[in-house]
Amino acid sequence: MDLPEVSLRLWRPEDAPRLFDLLRRPEVTRWFGESSRAPLTHLEQALQRIEQWALTFDGHLGTWAVLAPDRADPVGSVLLFGAPHALHGEVEVGWYLHPDAQGHGYAAAAAALAVRGAFAAGHHEVWALTHPDNHRSRATAGRAGMRDLGVVDGLWHDGTSQLFVAERTDDDG
Repeated sequence: MDLPEVSLRLWRPEDAPRLFDLLRRPEVTRWFGESSRAPLTHLEQALQRIEQWALTFDGHLGTWAVLAPDRADPVGSVLLFGAPHALHGEVEVGWYLHPDAQGHGYAAAAAALAVRGAFAAGHHEVWALTHPDNHRSRATAGRAGMRDLGVVDGLWHDGTSQLFVAERTDDDG
């Protein structure tokens, strides 16, 4: 399947209603880590997230809004971050979409774009961990060009995860 064209930009304060609509949904947040799994309950929380993401953005690690050319509002987020408790500076990619944008390839396209950005910034590998039962995210990692390394337990995050990796090639440099 060819991936659709998407672009990434930082979330903006005027995007807070869309982000709130996205992160208020348990069907979206259920796959997040334990500390961020609770759905948002107030628009102000979405604005706080956007402000925090802007403060912590470092040029190539951060949280971006995913834009599709046929949509007025962001369709979701893609994240590129230092893996928690990483031993060697490992970088992890993650994604989530609004339910009205799922099934179009936007998440895979955004993840692939974030991975290319990480390679351009000098990283040689980008990792993704999904819940083993999150079949949509597992499929997204594969469509984004990541290799499935199987199930791991307690790697960077508590619990069992499906581990994926994208490795830089000479063509990526």
